[in-house]
Amino acid sequence: MMMAQQQQQYSSPFSHQNQPPQKQFDTGHGDQIHDCQYDYYGRRVATCSSDRTIKVFDTGTTMTTTTSGDGGGGGENVANHPPPQEAIVERANATTLTGHEGPVWQVSWAHPKFGALLASCSFDHTVMIWKETSSNVFSRVYVTPKGFFDGSVNAISWAPHEFGCAVAACSSDGSVAVISSNSNVAGGGWRSEKISNEAHAVGCTGVSWGQNDEIASCGCDNLCKIWTRGGAQEGGGGGESSNHNQHHHHNQQQQQQWRLKKELRGHSDWVRDVQWAPNNGGSNVQQIASCSQDGKVFIWTESNNNSSTNTANKDYHSVLLNDFKTAVWRLSWSVVGNVLAVSDANNQVSVWKESVDGAWTQIQSK
Repeated sequence: MMMAQQQQQYSSPFSHQNQPPQKQFDTGHGDQIHDCQYDYYGRRVATCSSDRTIKVFDTGTTMTTTTSGDGGGGGENVANHPPPQEAIVERANATTLTGHEGPVWQVSWAHPKFGALLASCSFDHTVMIWKETSSNVFSRVYVTPKGFFDGSVNAISWAPHEFGCAVAACSSDGSVAVISSNSNVAGGGWRSEKISNEAHAVGCTGVSWGQNDEIASCGCDNLCKIWTRGGAQEGGGGGESSNHNQHHHHNQQQQQQWRLKKELRGHSDWVRDVQWAPNNGGSNVQQIASCSQDGKVFIWTESNNNSSTNTANKDYHSVLLNDFKTAVWRLSWSVVGNVLAVSDANNQVSVWKESVDGAWTQIQSK
């Protein structure tokens, strides 16, 4: 199977003149590819497929060559006279991870503070955690117990790193679960707990862990739901606390029970994906994107008209981003959470940006 990849450059992503060229490479998968995820640094990419395997690739280092035949070509000559031939990308051989007994739907990298950890979920009713034990060698360190899920596990999402080493997962059996490392250290003991066995009727299709330590899920009941830990935490800033405070905070989290906070109603058919927007831009406003079989994408924004600091008392209002008139499958936010990519059943990917007046407009390629 062929896959397109863009070379990394440090110019503006909106500069068309400096837009990096697309590259294609053969993944070696023997069936349909369902997911592709870069790690935190963009140095490696993981893919998963219906062939029951996961593959991890180095994104490669770029080397420019010329075909003019004028010798080794010093750096000054290359800089002043760009070669007519595109840069060559050298990539290491893929590392293949096997163990799943069905199609693998999603893969997801943990934050690098926990080491090189990769989670995967599959039609075989399991979530697996993989750890790099030596260079390009991954070992499976955890598998959900047999019978923990009673259906295909359709989506996974790591918690923001300040909330510990944990990943949320959702299943066609209607449940949402959290899998976490007991010691808050990659490779330590792992435990699985259900948030709810009946989160969504018929089945759960998507899950996303927000930077406010809440989990959003969606499913075949046409709903999105927000789950929060029982007992609101006083204060914040976990990312700047000491190691002792982080460990104490992690233990507090594990002792708390998850509960349903809100139901988001607006879709008229199965909700296929839900994604919590990163707030790396510094905004405290919480936004969630959802997409559905009904062809619509909604942006849900936490209401600011309540003076209470208790987030449990706040509501969400929705804005229709667009009606695509066909099923919409997946969503992906930019790193700072102001640009949203949408993929639909017409094999199209569109990119949308929020303007200052709150309206969403499509970014047109040139």
